[in-house]
Amino acid sequence: MLYHISKLHRDEQELVKKAPLLVSILVAGADGQVDSDEIEKAVKLIHTKSFSESSDIRHLYREIDHDVEAGLNALLKELPTDAEEREKRISEQLAGLNPILAKLDNQIATDFYNSLRSFALRVAQTSGGVFGMLQLNHHEKEVVKLPMINEPK
Repeated sequence: MLYHISKLHRDEQELVKKAPLLVSILVAGADGQVDSDEIEKAVKLIHTKSFSESSDIRHLYREIDHDVEAGLNALLKELPTDAEEREKRISEQLAGLNPILAKLDNQIATDFYNSLRSFALRVAQTSGGVFGMLQLNHHEKEVVKLPMINEPK
């Protein structure tokens, strides 16, 4: 993955690398607030994906794994505290992936898209407690689908 994004503009590379962090905050905060347990679980999920992903996407997770907690905390500080405004801002940033995915090799773009979707689901499941997805409200279930990111074709 890192080889494929090295051909992108610097700001596009940064967005690709920041995307899992944005998804973490988006999904964890879909219930109105992001708590430290959700951040801790997102950090663990990113670490797990750094070696469990079956495609080149694991290299992306490996790169962001080394300072993921600091990255998440820095992002939280720069994002609005109001849940609705935070979600809007993150959604706008994640929508910026659409033209970037179109520039990538279709298989890499598809793998990255699928990875973000599965990552969002895992964050939601850990945020949902013992009952996982069953405890999520309708809005949270919609956020997990990452509707702002178009599936690569």
